Amino acid sequence: MYSIFDGPVDMTGRSTKKWEMEIARTQDPTLLCFGTADMDFQSAQPILDAIHRVADLGHLGYPEIQDSYYRAIENWLSRIGGWQIQARDCVSTNVGIYTSAWCVLDSLTQPGDEIIFQTPVHFCFNQMVVDNGRVPVVNPLRQVGESYTMDFDQLESCFTEKTKLFWLCNPHNPVGRAWNREELTRLAEICLRHEVPILSDDVYCGLIYPGHNYLPIAAISPEVSQNTITMYSTSKSYNTTGLRHSFVVTESPRLLELYNNSLRKLDLNYGMNLIGLATTTAAFNQCDDWIAQLMEYVQESHRELRETLARELPMLHVSQPDSTYFAWIDCRALGMDDQELERFFEQEAHVLVCMGAPLGKGGEGFIRINMGCPRSTLREGLNRIVQAVHQRLDR
Repeated sequence: MYSIFDGPVDMTGRSTKKWEMEIARTQDPTLLCFGTADMDFQSAQPILDAIHRVADLGHLGYPEIQDSYYRAIENWLSRIGGWQIQARDCVSTNVGIYTSAWCVLDSLTQPGDEIIFQTPVHFCFNQMVVDNGRVPVVNPLRQVGESYTMDFDQLESCFTEKTKLFWLCNPHNPVGRAWNREELTRLAEICLRHEVPILSDDVYCGLIYPGHNYLPIAAISPEVSQNTITMYSTSKSYNTTGLRHSFVVTESPRLLELYNNSLRKLDLNYGMNLIGLATTTAAFNQCDDWIAQLMEYVQESHRELRETLARELPMLHVSQPDSTYFAWIDCRALGMDDQELERFFEQEAHVLVCMGAPLGKGGEGFIRINMGCPRSTLREGLNRIVQAVHQRLDR
């Protein structure tokens, strides 16, 4: 059955980090790129229409945030996560998820403080902690069968008097877990007992597989909400990373004031990304059907990927996700170290993937494949990987 996501991708005039940059770097025009966490799909039409409306008005000055923006956030969070908020009282806008994260690090921690996060996870977690003079404390996720869970026993030993923040990824990049109520409740209780606030990066929360659910940790209870700052953006779910717009939600007046004080240090409290406001409103109000179709498509792509590798390369093990557009694949049976593995995919298979090693402990020997592409592209990439592995094994 044909899907709107099956159509060819027009790359005319584009200049992207995901494709054009990597092809120029490798000087390989045949390279297939499954690395950077963008989708190859055109954003939903209501988002494109919102951009046109802003442009057609012809005035690109500082915007005042409208009630419609806050209502869109309220209704969206209620629909997808069962979280009821008063957005004007607890939302603060920013220019990107990691600028939001910096403001949290700046406002809640000092150089030398310890920050706990769970690996393997997006490399920016460790990079930002280290580059800002904080101390990373990793609590690796525990692999159980084809999935992952949190290692709560190990987590208890991570807290010290220097621990000032727990940085959660929900849903988790790269392993694709949307944490359930039991897991989030246990994590929240541990953080409350140690009096450590939670920073929750929920940028992938729209990308939930059919049959699964997203739950914000702050929605667990009013007490947990008072101890949490949650980061959101349309960037990953709606393919708007180039717009650089985000917002945080915290129902704690104290945490919100501290965050906004940090925002003022960058003079980001006055005005905001005009197009980001418009596209966020459109995405949350008009794109539920687009997201539903997207995740049905991604789920089918993952099923096909699993079946292909199980049939052709059974030594590679694919985790079973319940969210995101990533396939997380254990390649340790190929017997290559991480540098060899990267060279193999790039130079022998002519496929660019995200290597697991830079994502921290537990990522060594793994790769992440971005399935946010037409299935024909994914199939060609899988064919290249299968052929390259067989050629290596036949040597």
